[in-house]
Amino acid sequence: MQFEYKVRDVQGNLLRGILEADDRDAVIQSLLSQNYYITRLEEVQASSRQIELSFSLGRVPTRDLVLMTRQLATMLSAGLSILRAFNILAEQTENKLLRKTLIQVRDDIEEGIPLWQALARHPKVFSKVYVSMVRAGELGGVLEGVLERLCEHLEREDEINSKVKTASIYPSIIAVFAVAVVFFIISFIMPTFAGMFESAGAELPAPTRMLLGIGLFLKQKWFLLLTAVIALALGLKAWGRTDRGRFFFDSLYLRLPLTGKAVSKITVARFARTMGTLLRSGIPVLQAMEVVEDVVGNAVIARAIREARESISEGDYINVPLAQTGVFEPMVVQMIAVGEETGALDGMLVKLSDYFEREVMHTVDSLMAMLEPLLIIVVALMVGGVVVSTLLPVFEMVNVVGAGV
Repeated sequence: MQFEYKVRDVQGNLLRGILEADDRDAVIQSLLSQNYYITRLEEVQASSRQIELSFSLGRVPTRDLVLMTRQLATMLSAGLSILRAFNILAEQTENKLLRKTLIQVRDDIEEGIPLWQALARHPKVFSKVYVSMVRAGELGGVLEGVLERLCEHLEREDEINSKVKTASIYPSIIAVFAVAVVFFIISFIMPTFAGMFESAGAELPAPTRMLLGIGLFLKQKWFLLLTAVIALALGLKAWGRTDRGRFFFDSLYLRLPLTGKAVSKITVARFARTMGTLLRSGIPVLQAMEVVEDVVGNAVIARAIREARESISEGDYINVPLAQTGVFEPMVVQMIAVGEETGALDGMLVKLSDYFEREVMHTVDSLMAMLEPLLIIVVALMVGGVVVSTLLPVFEMVNVVGAGV
């Protein structure tokens, strides 16, 4: 929940802004603790423009966001005011959703709202990592440098995501093609041959009869089958959005025989890269771990980070609770321990992410090298089995004719 406030400080200056909290009492407590006198406090309702953005098709591509962020950093480094910079960005941005968002951010800044709070109003465009780093840059007076590091972080994330998506395209196309070919053969080709053989008095072999039954079922009940598959997929997707379902699926992804290691390395790389970037931007450890917990992308590792954060708040080192979770590899824990001992935890995390990102690339390439021949073999067996089952009656007829002669 977001609350818009107007307060007066001890000097009598009028201040306004937006805070995000679980409830109204938390906002009041936060403002009073800063010695502010509250003059107005209202929950922010979604404006018509925000509703329009929330229902816009698609998301802002990472490359567009990186380009916008780098241009913003360049203009601020050149001495342009933040309002003028956002005016220029809104004029030259081609992505419609991003342009609308930038205009709203500019309007919020004109009303006196800090940049990070204006960005936080658009979680579909600006992630928690983005907002947290901008906030740290504003408070520390090093916004330009933070934006440059943010660009590097987004580029590396996009590189890994693009690699994984590209690797998944080929197996998906092959699988769809194989299923379509088999469906076409057993639903349309085999019945034609079967009718010819039955009219000739040939007895159909068991494999042929079985495939004919499957083909007849698919041809007559395809709509019910498709409906059932869609309903099952939607049900699993809805359950996967619950805490229990998400934890189950994320645990399953980590235990898969071929892709489990790749998923684990991707998640650890994201954890190390995000954590190191946040710490390097001046964000405290506990706050950084809270952000990483939300963006790491795996409920199992997120729970481990949450448990580690609770232990750290009680005075433990980072590496100790991470090791106790049993999720992180010993090398990860040891390198984090070295970083803590040397006072260079942020740099060690960045190096750790570089290592695991290279491992991710190598693992994905290795999986593709294994999957390509494996898929070819599977498709060949599927199509070959159907073709042989189609031709078996021909062999039976030949044997019958040969025996009669």
